[in-house]
Amino acid sequence: MVENLPPEERDLVKHKLLSIAPQPEQTENPSNELTLDERRAFLRKPLAERRSILSQQAEEMLTHYQSSNEWRELMAGDIIDD
Repeated sequence: MVENLPPEERDLVKHKLLSIAPQPEQTENPSNELTLDERRAFLRKPLAERRSILSQQAEEMLTHYQSSNEWRELMAGDIIDD
């Protein structure tokens, strides 16, 4: 699901997940995808904490989509161009 986000939003999600997990020594990840260790660190957190983090991220995305018109412009056109 994260890979379907635009790059700047993907970076925001990655930053949020990285800021909550203790960081092992990391290598650069040129594809901007979360590593397996980053995903596992998130899953090791208690369920209540994960829900809280996801709720906070959902609030941030709600604000983003309410203030951004880019996604509306993409959905305004016809599916099939003549």
